[in-house]
Amino acid sequence: MSKLYKLKAFKGSNQKRKLYLNIFQLELLGLKASSKIIIQVASEKWRVEIIQEPSNQSNNTLLVSKDILKEMPYYQGEALRLVKNTSKGIVLGPSIGLTISNKSWKSIHASESIKKRAKFALEKGILFSCFSLKSVDWSNNRVEAYCLSPLDYKRMKRVIPVPQIIHDRGSLPKAKGPKGYRSRGKVKNIAWINSTLTFGKWETYKALCISNETSIYLPETALFSTCKLGEYLQKYKYCYIKHNIGRRGKRVYRVEKREDCYLCKTGGSEVKIWRFNSLTEISRFLKTAVGDDLILQQGILLAEIEDSPFDMRVLVQKNGNNMWVITGVNYRIAKPGAIITNFAAGARDIFSEVGEALPHEDLNWSILSNMCLAIVNKMESSFGALGEVGLDIALDKKGKLWLIEANSRPSSIAYRNASP
Repeated sequence: MSKLYKLKAFKGSNQKRKLYLNIFQLELLGLKASSKIIIQVASEKWRVEIIQEPSNQSNNTLLVSKDILKEMPYYQGEALRLVKNTSKGIVLGPSIGLTISNKSWKSIHASESIKKRAKFALEKGILFSCFSLKSVDWSNNRVEAYCLSPLDYKRMKRVIPVPQIIHDRGSLPKAKGPKGYRSRGKVKNIAWINSTLTFGKWETYKALCISNETSIYLPETALFSTCKLGEYLQKYKYCYIKHNIGRRGKRVYRVEKREDCYLCKTGGSEVKIWRFNSLTEISRFLKTAVGDDLILQQGILLAEIEDSPFDMRVLVQKNGNNMWVITGVNYRIAKPGAIITNFAAGARDIFSEVGEALPHEDLNWSILSNMCLAIVNKMESSFGALGEVGLDIALDKKGKLWLIEANSRPSSIAYRNASP
C-alpha cells in the first residue's frame, strides 16, 4: 500500500470521533477494530475509535467521521504522507512552512519558485505553506498562508494551523528569531530548519578556528582596526573589509597597498576605486561606508574559469535520515578585475548537481564534500540545530580550498531553478 493517504468523510453515520478502516488497512497498519487511537494530521490531534468498514473503499483513503473534517476547513483533499503508525496512533502529513518578508508576501501569487516548491510538496504528501511571521495568530494557532490547491494547482490563501516545521527566510538578521518563537500561545514545539537567523562572519570564524579539522580552510580573519589593517597589508597583497552580517556581497571592500598610496575598491561589473594617503583615512572612510561591526579577511588570489575569477556557493542540506549532504554547487564567475563574485554584482553562474563534471581541474567531489561536511557539523555544534547552510568556497591559484563565509539563508538563482 502507498504511504500516501487521503482523508474523506464517512457518509453512513453521524457518529463522532471515528476512523473507518477496511480489513486490509487494519492488517497493514497493525490496528484493531473497536480500539481507540490518536490520529494526528500535521500538528492537530483527535482521539478516535476504530470501526471496521467492510466497504470496497480505496486502500489509500482513510474514512473519518464528519466532525473531524469540519474541524479541518483548511484540508482540501491532499494526499498525506504516513509519517508514523503504532498501535497507539497514526501521524499523517508533516506540515512545513516557509516564511517570507512582507514585501514578498504582497507578490506571492507571482512567485513561480514558491509554486514549484508547493507542487513538489503536494507530490510528496507534505502540507506546504508560505506566510509572514507577522501574520501568525499565536493565541489561536492559526496563520493566513499561501497554499496550492491539490485539485488544479491554483494558488490560494487560507487560514491554517501554524506549521510544525518552519524555514524562516523572511526575518531580518537582527530580528526575534526561532529561539523566541519556539513556543508561544497555543503554538508549541516548532521545529526550525535553522535555529539561528544569521551566521556572523566573526562568530563563524571563532567557531571553526578552534578545530584542526576546519581551521585549515579559514583565511586569517580579525576584528577591524587601523592597526590590524596595517598588519594585514604587510603580510598580504590585499585584504577584504566586510560587515560582520552583510549579505549578497554588500558592504565588501578590498584594500591594497601601492608605493605611494592605498587603494580601496568595491563592485563587480562596475568597480569603484578610492585613493588614500594613510591608513587613518581608509579607516575613517570604511567606518562611514560600512559601519562599526567590521572584520578583516586575508585576500585570496582566486582561481579562474575562462580567465575570470570565480568562487562557489555550495548548498548543504540534511536528508531524510538527518544526514548532511551536498545538494548542489553554484560557480559564480565574475568579470575580470571584479572585487565581488556575486550575482547582484554582475557575476554569471554555472550550476552542478552532485556527481556532474566540475568546471575546474583542481576541484573534485570527494575533497569538496569532506571540507563542507566537516564545516557544517562543526557549525551545528556551535550554533545549534541546522537544516540548510550555504557555504561560500574559494579555490586559489595553488589549488587550495578556503571558506569565505557561511549563510543561514542561502539564496541563488541557480538553486531556485533546480529541483526542490
